[in-house]
Amino acid sequence: MPRNRAQIPLEERRADLVAAATEVFLTRGYEGATMEDISKAAGVTRANIYWYFKSKDEVFAAVMRQLLGRDFRALAAEHSELDPAARLTRGLVSMRSYRSLHQAMHDRLMHHSGVREAHDMWLEWLRDMVGQVLDDRGIDTDRELAAHLIEAVFEAVHLPMEHRRPPGEMIRYILDLLHEPATRRPS
Repeated sequence: MPRNRAQIPLEERRADLVAAATEVFLTRGYEGATMEDISKAAGVTRANIYWYFKSKDEVFAAVMRQLLGRDFRALAAEHSELDPAARLTRGLVSMRSYRSLHQAMHDRLMHHSGVREAHDMWLEWLRDMVGQVLDDRGIDTDRELAAHLIEAVFEAVHLPMEHRRPPGEMIRYILDLLHEPATRRPS
């Protein structure tokens, strides 16, 4: 006999709902996904979703935290032998599979604190990775500015442009420029 809501632990039910919501958001994007779509994918009523999440943004924030956390853990485990620049590039490239959701995160972060926290989680990872690259290469520079440059390139590549270099190539170029002596940099 199937368990009712009272028999399923809260975190287990939330995890099931986030898993269903992840598939819906990845398939339909933030704008195209509805709470009805999520409830159908989870096999529950829409009212049931609201028992666990107050809004679509709250579900979205949980999805983004899960996607980002999964990527960060996988990157640390699977690519620990790579140098920091390669790990940074691999991490950013792996996020391309849900880049429309990353853009939606930007659009929604001013509307929901949970979405902002998910974005801050990404920023913290990015700043840490840029710091590791700078340490690995012995570069003494403004870490915050370097992280902002990498962030700007990553965010810009989400724009639909046909004639653009791959993001990893652009990020490696910036990191290489930071490594070059100032006298050799192009003016």
